[in-house]
Amino acid sequence: MTRHLFRFVIALLIGAAIPACTRESPAPPPVPAPRIYVSYPERIDPDCRDGKATLFDECGDQIALFEAALARARLEKKVLLVEFGAEWCIWCHVFETHVNGEHTTFDYTYGAPDEPEARYSATFREGRESDAALASQLRQFVADNFVIAHVDCAHAPNGYELLDRVEAADRNPRGIPYIFSVDATGRFAAKFDHDSIEKRRDADDDWYRGYDRRGLLAQLTGMRDAALAATPLITGSPTR
Repeated sequence: MTRHLFRFVIALLIGAAIPACTRESPAPPPVPAPRIYVSYPERIDPDCRDGKATLFDECGDQIALFEAALARARLEKKVLLVEFGAEWCIWCHVFETHVNGEHTTFDYTYGAPDEPEARYSATFREGRESDAALASQLRQFVADNFVIAHVDCAHAPNGYELLDRVEAADRNPRGIPYIFSVDATGRFAAKFDHDSIEKRRDADDDWYRGYDRRGLLAQLTGMRDAALAATPLITGSPTR
């Protein structure tokens, strides 16, 4: 009886320990939703520079990239949205995650203006401000209305030349990301105002970068409408 009782007690202890370990195990990080909107570059060359870029083609012809994106936007009767930026720019990645409908937790790799080759990783948690329904609405709106072109300003050969070509070079007093819409002829239509909708916390133990989604949706709507009004070559009713 003593041996059986001992085995029974050990079994109870093991059974009690398993749920406790399970509860203490950290949850896996959320997997970003696949994009449902069209964006350029369509792929990143793994042999370009260090092969770590995720948004920008750091080696290719940016004018050719822009023209391909504009042709796609015309074909789909959408507006082309240009994000002029760089891999190290954290706000470039913040914008990308928000228009992709991500919320609650964000994982970023970024650098800094004074050390653009550096790469740091950070996880931001949105907390109570997260709104899954609004995030999904924003994601669908972007997919229905825009093609996005990520134009590199750091290493690609002619990013700044593209700004001159689309008459956008003199309209950006802020730096990067410089986000603007173009009309159907490929000319500047309207730019994005970061300062009015940025949300940031800078405490060491509570660091966060994000956008107010309602403000972001309102700005994108205005940028779309400005592009459509400039050249009504894109036919069909815009999606609301």
